[in-house]
Amino acid sequence: MKKDIASMVSGSPLIRRVIDIFLAMINSDEYLYNEAWRVISTVPNIDKIPQYFYDKDIEVNNQEKEIRRLLFEHLSIRPRNDISGSLVLMSLVKDAERIGDYSKNIFEAGILYSGTIKDIAFYNKLVPIQKRIADNFPVLRKAFKNSEEKLALEILRNYVPIKRDCDTILTSLFKQEVSTNEAVVTAMLSRYFKRINSHISNIASGIVYPLNEIDFVSGDILE
Repeated sequence: MKKDIASMVSGSPLIRRVIDIFLAMINSDEYLYNEAWRVISTVPNIDKIPQYFYDKDIEVNNQEKEIRRLLFEHLSIRPRNDISGSLVLMSLVKDAERIGDYSKNIFEAGILYSGTIKDIAFYNKLVPIQKRIADNFPVLRKAFKNSEEKLALEILRNYVPIKRDCDTILTSLFKQEVSTNEAVVTAMLSRYFKRINSHISNIASGIVYPLNEIDFVSGDILE
């Protein structure tokens, strides 16, 4: 991003507006992710996703649309300026939108389980994964806001260990005697954590790498 987006941060008012909206998306994603986990791990027998949660998810979707609109406007006015940076942002904004979707999926997994997530056998395995991902949001926000490659690399270094822990839970499920409902919900949560970890890392890769190399970590594509 050194050449692609970093130069855009101090660019035109329109581009600065895009950056501000993208940072707001990360804030919204952080809220959705943490709120989904808070509710399903403390509230028993959830019957539906509350409206306030849907409203925040819709806000993320609208922020994505606004960023794309502003980028198209920018490129139509200055077609030779910030092309690479705009394309990078087009890619990263989709990752931010997907984090909101997977946070909603976490909520839905909690609804499927009859009880609270604290009751499941793998709860103590899921908690540290959830926290490590949660801790990445403020790091990502600061890294993007200040174009800090060192912070982005910190997130990328955590990508594989978190991914491995998610896969370990899935493998361990085959050796654990649990109900079908509990097994399905555990697998869903592990998968959603893995996907959110990937999307956060995708965004971090946009801070470190040029357009043709984003979504990769040390040569391996982010899954």
